[in-house]
Amino acid sequence: MVEQIHALTDRAGTGQETTMLVGKLNRTLRGWANYFKVGTVSTAYRALDNYTAVRLRRWLRSKHKVRRRRKGGSYPLSHLYGHFYGHFGLVRLNRLGHDVPWTKA
Repeated sequence: MVEQIHALTDRAGTGQETTMLVGKLNRTLRGWANYFKVGTVSTAYRALDNYTAVRLRRWLRSKHKVRRRRKGGSYPLSHLYGHFYGHFGLVRLNRLGHDVPWTKA
């Protein structure tokens, strides 16, 4: 999965629209999560969430030619995962399934 995220966020692909990249990442992450959702996956989900955020930030900095100023830089987690104007709407694996009734029992 890490190799797929790495390939999708390659710097050579900065010519594509950010929304298209985030859509591809979301489809890939959701498909992987649906396949591996049986068992204890929270550690793997957290690791993939962190790796995806780092790769997407690096891709965005390369695309927009922004230098890294501080941790998160111009792209904090709220911008990566938010669904509001100017936010990218990246899927967060740790949050998948939290709205399903049987997980609240």
